Amino acid sequence: MNTRTERTISFNRKNILEAADKLFTQNGIEKTTMDMIAVEAGYSKPTLYGYFKDKNEVYFALVLDFMQKITEQVNVIAAQELPFADTYKNICEFVFRLAVRYPLYFEGLIGKINVDILSPDTPVIYKELYERGEELNGVIGKLVQRGKDENMINKNLEDSAVILYLWSAVSGIIRMSLLKKDYIKILKLNENDFSGFCFEMLLNSLK
Repeated sequence: MNTRTERTISFNRKNILEAADKLFTQNGIEKTTMDMIAVEAGYSKPTLYGYFKDKNEVYFALVLDFMQKITEQVNVIAAQELPFADTYKNICEFVFRLAVRYPLYFEGLIGKINVDILSPDTPVIYKELYERGEELNGVIGKLVQRGKDENMINKNLEDSAVILYLWSAVSGIIRMSLLKKDYIKILKLNENDFSGFCFEMLLNSLK
């Protein structure tokens, strides 16, 4: 594939995803159709289907972009070589801010994908999501080891279990904060302070 063709494909894909993001945000995923995305992006339906098989593929392509943002920034934060507790806090706060900004794609990140990753018939986008998730787990795994080296995480705990525990707990804290924003205000709690409290308690549970 020549460079010009690659640029054209990248440009068209970017336009389609930007149009879909706008419509998903305005109307919700369920009420957005491929017809609407094609019109918003300014492409014919055959062109749209040349890039994405269906609306789910469009949605998960945006989830993949969301995951890319997380992976890139987690790597940046980890590279700062701060004490583990500060690195952990900064990562949690970053993921929280990103989830507030992109709640639709945060849900896609933590939700179930109803495909067989190992099947040769599975669309590439889902395999890329899986691979990016494994890459992110690898980064978190290195941070877990740092936590153990600094005596912030119990050395006897299995790394894979700690990684899954952290992801599920952090995701749960963020999701609850997003869904219960009004109730948190009724309790006269600050949303950011409350999530920070939860993240700190979570880390303490691993000692």
